[in-house]
This record gives sequence, C-alpha cells and structure tokens, in this order.
Amino acid sequence: MSSQAAVHSIDELKNFRVALALYGEDTLGTLGAVEAEVRRTLRWLQEERPVYWQDQIKRRREQVALARSEVFRRNLQKRPDHTPAMSEQKEALRKAEASLQDAEKRLALVRKWQTTFKQAVLEYHGSIQRLKDLAGGDVPRAVNLLTRIIDALEAYLRVAPPSGLGPDVQAAAARATAPAQLVSIATEVLDLDAVAEKARLDAEACAQAETPVLGDATIPLDDDAQKAKDPPR
Repeated sequence: MSSQAAVHSIDELKNFRVALALYGEDTLGTLGAVEAEVRRTLRWLQEERPVYWQDQIKRRREQVALARSEVFRRNLQKRPDHTPAMSEQKEALRKAEASLQDAEKRLALVRKWQTTFKQAVLEYHGSIQRLKDLAGGDVPRAVNLLTRIIDALEAYLRVAPPSGLGPDVQAAAARATAPAQLVSIATEVLDLDAVAEKARLDAEACAQAETPVLGDATIPLDDDAQKAKDPPR
C-alpha cells in the first residue's frame, strides 16, 4: 500500500465532505420515514382493522337476525287460501347473510396479514441494519476524519519554506516541517481498512471457536455442555 497521497484540491475534499454528510442525513431521514410508515401500518393491522371488522360483524349479524325475523313473520301469515309475498324479505336475508360472510372473511384476512406483515418487518429490519449503521456511525466518523485531514492540509499549506533556497531544497524543507497532525491522520487513513479487516477476521474466528456446527445450524454451548463435551483429564 502506498504511503503517499496526491491531493490536488482541498476544495474538492470539502465538497466531498458536504456530500457525504448530506448522504448520511438523507439516508437516516428516509429510513426514519419508512420506519414511521411501518409502525403506522402495523398499528392499522393490529388495532384499527380488527376493531372495525369485529364491529361490522356485530352489526351485520343484527341485520341477519332482523331479516330472518321478517321472513318468519311472513311465514306466520300463511293460510290455506293465502300465501303472502316473501321475495323481497328472502332477498334481503340473502344479502344480509352474504354481507356477514364477507365481514367474517375480511377479519380472517386481517389476522392472516398480521403474521405475514410481522415477518416482513423482521426481514426488512435485518436487511437495512448495515445501512443504518453506515449512515449513523461510519459516515459521521468519516466526516470527522475528513475535517481533520482538511484542517491538517490547510495548516500544512500555511507553513512557509525558508527563503533563499533553491526549489528542490524549499520543497524538502516544507516536507520536513509538515505538521505531526498530518502524518498521524494520514497513517490512520492508510491503516483504516487493514484494522477493519483484522477486526472482522478476529470476530469470525471467535464465533467459529465458540459455536460448534450441527448439520446446517450452529448451537452455542453453555458451560455444562462444554464440560460434558471435553474429555476428562
């Protein structure tokens, strides 16, 4: 890995810092809006819709009961020489029963979607966790690091080389008087990827050492299980 970086424009670094900060803010804002919509939909499925359809079922059962009583009343009016018309009453009963069945079906669908939506929310949260960590943690740290780099570069440019020397000697003198802060920051930037990769490998190694493999699943061992697994000495 090279130990030097060619910086041609500090203004470009400043523009990138602004863009990076805006990206983090926009990402967190969008994730927050989606999270609010998820909560609203979950509340709608778990609270509002069940209450609504339970109330509708109650009302429609009363309508069915009224329609049946009207048909029953018409049947009581039958005589050997007279049969009252009941087509309207029977049609009203049929519609009331169909309406009740529709409400019961919709309530069942709401309960089914409650489980399906909860599972979808869990999968969504798992898929965006890395993005949330990036926007909420990595991006602010990168913005702070860029700020330190920019400050160090500007401080470096303010260092005046000794006068009366040749161009090559002046350049060497300027490099020699570079602020220690710039050197520290440059080293931190160059080593950042290596440190992150080492931390990831160490975490994977620890996870493999602590969790035995059983088929396609890993099951952590507690202290008693580990003692039973190890042979006596």
